[in-house]
Amino acid sequence: MASIPLGAPIWSDSLTTELAADTAFYEGLFGWDSENAGEEYGEFTTFSRGGRPVMGVSPCPPGEAPSRSWNLYFNVADVAASAELATRLGGTVVHGPEEVPGMLRFAMATDPNGASFGLMEAIDPANGFGVWGEPGSVSWAEYHFDGAPAEAMRFYADLLGWNAVTPPWEDPANPRPYAALSPGGGGAEFGGCHAAEGFEKGLPPQWSVMVAVDDADAVCARAKELGGSVAAEPMDVPGLRVAGVAAPGGTVVAIHSPRPWE
Repeated sequence: MASIPLGAPIWSDSLTTELAADTAFYEGLFGWDSENAGEEYGEFTTFSRGGRPVMGVSPCPPGEAPSRSWNLYFNVADVAASAELATRLGGTVVHGPEEVPGMLRFAMATDPNGASFGLMEAIDPANGFGVWGEPGSVSWAEYHFDGAPAEAMRFYADLLGWNAVTPPWEDPANPRPYAALSPGGGGAEFGGCHAAEGFEKGLPPQWSVMVAVDDADAVCARAKELGGSVAAEPMDVPGLRVAGVAAPGGTVVAIHSPRPWE
């Protein structure tokens, strides 16, 4: 993957109480390979596709709960400075900054609405997504918010320099229009924020990591066969078929595929 722009998603991982089962699940579901770093690195397991890193999973430390959804980290030049700025802007740093020697520095935080996110400074440029946007890889980051998306994204625009714009396909009469997100220094759109509807209304704001697949319905069926479950049944949104699947350890990942008739 080409250099990841500052402010863009750079990595995703999760914590699980079922490392072996989740590893086998993701390998079977997305066709990923895995490599366990061993006890020295807390059994952190990196998934890859064609030799390119996709995401990681590790066992829950004592006293911590498994991830409800994959953690999403954004690329920053100085994680300590970014963590300090996040606090000044109304966020809360809940872990770090911490360094994995010679590899990266990271911190975990929550935004003013309580949604979790990570900040990551890659000491070694090889750390981070090796592939993005291809089938079987992370391709989008989505945030739901029970309010006006532009309001929720103002924090991130101030923190990470994002462009948050209303896309041309949005209904001009919509009082809470979709916010499409891209790095302020240039680069393709990487995600968006939508106003919560249906079952999402009343749920806490949250980032969802989305993996591109060829057929969302087929992947949901395969998730059940592999010991996982379907957290959100396939549904249609403009141009896409989306769903949510849960690994045996309970972590949910969103998937999306083109609608077959489009």
